Order: sequence, then C-alpha cells, then structure tokens
Amino acid sequence: MPDTKANILLLGCGAVGTLAAVTLEKSERATITAVLRSNFTAVGQKGFTIDSIDHGSLTGWRPSHIERSVQDAMTHGPFQFIVIALKNLPDIYSIPDLIAPAITRFTTIVLIQNGIGIEQPFVDSFPDSTILSGVSMIGARELSSGVIRHDNPDILHLGPIYNTTTTRKTEDELAASFASLYRAGGASCLLTNDITCMRWKKLVWNASFNSVCAITGLDSGAIMDAGGVETIIRPVMDEIVTIATASGCTLPDGIQQRTIDSMPREINFRPSMLVDVDRGNPIEVEAIVGNPLRIAQELGCEVPLLRMIYECLKLIQWRIVRDKSLAVS
Repeated sequence: MPDTKANILLLGCGAVGTLAAVTLEKSERATITAVLRSNFTAVGQKGFTIDSIDHGSLTGWRPSHIERSVQDAMTHGPFQFIVIALKNLPDIYSIPDLIAPAITRFTTIVLIQNGIGIEQPFVDSFPDSTILSGVSMIGARELSSGVIRHDNPDILHLGPIYNTTTTRKTEDELAASFASLYRAGGASCLLTNDITCMRWKKLVWNASFNSVCAITGLDSGAIMDAGGVETIIRPVMDEIVTIATASGCTLPDGIQQRTIDSMPREINFRPSMLVDVDRGNPIEVEAIVGNPLRIAQELGCEVPLLRMIYECLKLIQWRIVRDKSLAVS
C-alpha cells in the first residue's frame, strides 16, 4: 500500500542512477523522487527510453516524481533514503551541501558512486545519519539524453560505514532493508561487511583503464592494440594493489590479469571518464585517482605512475572547467 512504501530521493539520473530508480520503483515498495539536471527537459517531455538486460525495453518511463532541485523535491519529502548516483566531483561541487536541506535524523544516505574514501565528507557533515556505501558492477551507458543501454546485469555491493552515533545492529538492519527493496525490483544487491575492499577491487580497473583512456582519447581495445596494457595499464594496477594491501585490504591473487581479461579487445569500450572528456564534462579525477594517491602518501607507498596520471587528469579537468566557463561567459 502507498503509505507503507519507502520514500526515496535520488540524485543523479545517468545510466546507473536511472537503472537504480527503475529497480526500486519496480519493487512496488518504493516511491522515487528524482532530481534531474541536464536531462530534466528531455525526460519531462518523453520520459526515459531504456533497453535493459534486467528490465526489458521501456519507453516513456519516469519515476514517480521528477524535480529540478533538492529544494523542489522537498515537497515530496521527508525521505527515508537519499540515493546519490551523481558523478563524484568534490573539486566541482559539494554533494553534502546539495542534500543538506533534505536530511533529517531518520535519513539514510546511500552512495552509489565510484572511487575510494568517498564516504568521509558525508560522515563529517551528517554524523547522526547512517551511510550505506555501494559499489555498482553494471554495464550501462547513456547513449543520449534520456536514452540508456544496459548490457550487463545490475549487481550492487552494499555495506554500512559504521559510526559511533548509531548501533551496528541498526545500520545492518537499514542496509538489509535497502537491499531487500533492490532485490525485489529484479536486480542483485549483495551485503558486505567490508565495502572498502570492494571499492579497491573496482579501482583496479577504474584507476587504470578509465584514467588512461581519458588521457589518451583511446578506447580499451585501442589501448590494447597500441601495447598499452603492459607499459602502463598493468603497472598502474600493480600500484593500486600495493596501496590496497598497505591499507589492510588483501585483494585476490591475479586480480590484475582477471581485470584485463574482463575487457576483450573487440568490445572497444569507452569508459565513463573518456565519455565525459568527449562531452566536455568534468571527470572524477579526485575520487578515482586523487584519493588513492593521498592514501598512498599517508602510508608511504611509492606510486609514480599514479601521480603522473593524476597530474595529467588535473590538467584535463582544468581545461574542461575553463572551456565551460568561457562558454557560459
């Protein structure tokens, strides 16, 4: 019944966020209010067009409510969960500042974002809130505004970031509650007590292929054809494994080769950072490369390739921000 549904605010309706919204609405146990930015007009007029391995073909699909801002979305609150699927761009905007008006003492924040060490700003800003950290293993992309292709099943790894103001029992129950909603919508949600290790596992791919493709302008297949796997991709993966190990996370033996093998040459995949560069959008340099580099510095790990990649990505970010400023002025 409507009054028993979880009321959820979702920020970020790119491919990952939109599919999360579809899954949660499909459970028939959640009502989604989605805050849209660049695609608000297109979705308002035509809805989403989605071709999904999990959900089939959807035309004109919309969540229960769409709004332009968190302030506008407040008319549908209060919210039990706030799901963050925005690009992780702390050098561009503060997500805690964006969601602050919607936070109550009963709000649980769910992060479905890339990177490592991304939870602390939310812990600092909302010490009384439960933070659930999610690592999405999904093959999906936004082809154009409101048009999404979903090729590989949605698997969400989820775990609480335990704090001192809430009991572990309560946080585990909230994680289980959200996971139950997600599963009821036809996707997979796996609970874990060590979500940070899952983040390191995904970072083995993100810090290498995602970053190098963005810097070179080459897709994954072209990187392989050019011989870049052995000269830069694998060495960067080795550095990420070194940092993870020093931080207390032991990744599976051979994770580098398995990650490389997961990217067949013939698919010519264009990772999210490269797509953002192509479109002139800011890239997730801090969450994917900056944060692990800072962790490496704290732990005394030598990671020269990661530092070089970080400095190159920061230059690209500077150019993107400059060009956007020039376009606005």
